[in-house]
Amino acid sequence: MFRLPLLILLIPGLLGALGFAGWRLFYGGSESDPAAVIRRRMEENISALESYHARYRTTTPAGEKGETAYSVEIWKEVPHRYRLEMTTTAAGRQSTVEVIICEHDRVYLYDPGSGGFLPAAGLTETGISTAFLEDYWHSICEAPLFDYMGEEGGSRHSYYIIEITPAEPHRYRVSEKVWLEKKTFLPVRIESFDLAGRITQVTVFELLQLNPMLEAALFEVDTIISGECPGTSKR
Repeated sequence: MFRLPLLILLIPGLLGALGFAGWRLFYGGSESDPAAVIRRRMEENISALESYHARYRTTTPAGEKGETAYSVEIWKEVPHRYRLEMTTTAAGRQSTVEVIICEHDRVYLYDPGSGGFLPAAGLTETGISTAFLEDYWHSICEAPLFDYMGEEGGSRHSYYIIEITPAEPHRYRVSEKVWLEKKTFLPVRIESFDLAGRITQVTVFELLQLNPMLEAALFEVDTIISGECPGTSKR
């Protein structure tokens, strides 16, 4: 005589449990594709990016003139205020050091001979876009082929490994293998490959700080050499 009321009491709980299980199953299914999750998290990081400090080194394999490496350090307030320092090393010798400071549409290039900055109206951000962290991120997120390859553990960090086909591939950059730090989804190593599967370039990020407070002195131009170009002004 007590079974029917007891069953009636149990039905709402049973339905609730089934509904919760179904929600978990649906939600879990939508998050089950690691590649999709990684893309989404990287896109979220890009949209939240206001400033950063990055240091990385890009190396090309030894050719006729030996190995070439580019060491880049950049401080940037998104979108158009940055300081970029790049050192080029060829055949084991430091060859050039460039310092670029940009304040919106005013771009200056350091001249070591005179110890001052030259206005560089012809030097646009588009021309050096491969140096910026957000461009690395975009090239990864927007790749037409984005495959999750697995995970790799290190002594201090763990990484997602993905393989991408760039949106605009060429013979020396047909595919790329990318290591992303699992907690931050930041790129720490990028290997580029040619048509034969040979490595053509390796980029290693040594420092990545997101949304730090950057000192105004980083973007100051103390000395501007005369001969200012149109579209620039002294500070």
